[in-house]
Amino acid sequence: MFGFLFRKKVVEEGSTFKSNLKPSAVKQTQQQAPKPEAPRISPLYEGNRGIDNLYANDTELRIWIPEPLNVAMKEAADFLRVSLSKHLRELFVIYLYGLHELLCMKENKTGIFHPPPPPKPDNGIRFSRARVVDYIPGLGKNIVPLKLFLHEKMKADLQVLADKAGLPLSQFVREILVSHFLGHTVWPERNSLWTREQQEIAHGWELGTIEEDGITSPTDDEEAALEGKVEVLHW
Repeated sequence: MFGFLFRKKVVEEGSTFKSNLKPSAVKQTQQQAPKPEAPRISPLYEGNRGIDNLYANDTELRIWIPEPLNVAMKEAADFLRVSLSKHLRELFVIYLYGLHELLCMKENKTGIFHPPPPPKPDNGIRFSRARVVDYIPGLGKNIVPLKLFLHEKMKADLQVLADKAGLPLSQFVREILVSHFLGHTVWPERNSLWTREQQEIAHGWELGTIEEDGITSPTDDEEAALEGKVEVLHW
C-alpha cells in the first residue's frame, strides 16, 4: 500500500514538474537537438556531357496540344505553385538525363539551375512596345499552339530520341506531355474534336510553313474570341 502511494506521489510530482516548465525552456531544449544533415547528391559521370550550363532558353520548340492537355498542364503548374515553363524544362531534364541528374543540377547549381550571366550595363534608354497577341486563323478552339523556349542542347537531344523513334519532334514531345500529365491510358487525338484541316494547319505551323498572325493591344473580349491563340512559355 505504501509503495503504491509513493509511486502515485512521484508520478503526480513528476507531472506537476513537467507542467510547470516554461514554454521558452521547452523550446530551448528542442532547439538544442542536432538537425540531421540533408542527403548529398554526388555526380555519377566524369567529363563534359554538355549539360553543365543549360540556363540560356534561346531555342524555340513549336508543338500543338489538345485543349484538355493544355488545361491539365496549367492546372498542375498552378497547383504546384511553379511556372509551367520551369516545370516542363525539369520534365525534359528527367526524361533526357534522369531524376538523379536533375537533383544533382539543383544541388550544384548547374544545368537548368545554372546562375544567369551578370546583367548588361543600363544605358538608360527605354522603349515602349505595344502588346501583340499571336494567333493562327482557322485553327479553332480545340487545338492550342505552344511555343516553348529551352536550351539548344536539350532540343537537340530530344530530336535524337525522336529520330530513333521514327517520329517528328513535335509529335514525340506531344506524346511525352500526354503521358506525363494525362497518363498512358489516355490519348486525346483518338477522340479528337477538331477537323482534319485544322490538324493540317497545326502541323504546318509546327514545321514553319504556316506563320501566325498578330493583333496589337486587343481588348479582353477580342482576345477571348481569338481562335488558335499561341501560348508562349519563356521563363
